This record gives sequence, C-alpha cells and structure tokens, in this order.
Amino acid sequence: MIPARFQPVLDELAPLSERFRAAGHRLYLVGGTVRDLLSGAATDAPGGELFDFDATTDARPDEIKLLLRGWADAIWTQGERFGTIGAKKHGPHGDRVYEITTHRVEAYHDTSRKPDVVFGDQIEVDLSRRDFTVNAMALELTADSPTLVDPHG
Repeated sequence: MIPARFQPVLDELAPLSERFRAAGHRLYLVGGTVRDLLSGAATDAPGGELFDFDATTDARPDEIKLLLRGWADAIWTQGERFGTIGAKKHGPHGDRVYEITTHRVEAYHDTSRKPDVVFGDQIEVDLSRRDFTVNAMALELTADSPTLVDPHG
C-alpha cells in the first residue's frame, strides 16, 4: 500500500506515466524523490523549489524522446549515449526537470572513468547497479496501482 503522502507526486506524474503505459512501456520513479517520500521528508527544496524527478524505463532513448514530444516544454539529449534524456515541464509548482534513463548495466574499465553502457529491460538489473540500498528502490508509475520495487529489502 502506497502512503497517501505520495498522491500529489503521483498526480503530477500521471500524464507522463500514461504516455509510457499507452506505448507499452514501464516508467519508474527513482532516486531522491522516492527516498524522501518513503522517509516522510518534504519533497520541496529549502528555497521552495520542487526537486527534480529521476525516472528509469524499458523504453530506449529514441522512444523516450518521442514520448516526451508534445508533453515537455524542452528536451535535451546530452546524456543520450548513457540512455538519459532530459526534459523540462512547466507544472502547478513551476518548472520541473525530468531525467529519464533507459534501464542499464554499466561496466567500468581501468582505462576510463566512463562506463560502457548496455541497455536492459529489467528494473531489478538497473536497480542492482545503484550505490545505496535506498537508491535501489523504485516506484512503478505505470502499474494499475503504483508499486514499490525494493529488490534488497
């Protein structure tokens, strides 16, 4: 059961998650927003600005860009080779930045600090590469009922 305090965030993300769901993809909220919602911490930054949203999906970067067109006010692709597409959307709380990344596995080599990235389809594999247990949790937004995915706990 997802706590009621999650509802404003779920409501804000509903139009985006519905785009992914209608296209046959899953979309998961990850990172600091999930951590803050689970801990009961405020999801607003000290200056009153809302935190950005980080998400992961089984959609590939080209598909993410298509799904964001017509919804986002701006889209950027600097992180596309790592599977990340950025977007900005003006909403009820001002501008919000979204970073949506294709599920991935990373491999590092001694010759570079940058990883080799392989895109994947499984949320559990993506979560296993994250640095902290709390960062290895995700909230599925495209399920009939939002679902917490916690492979370590």
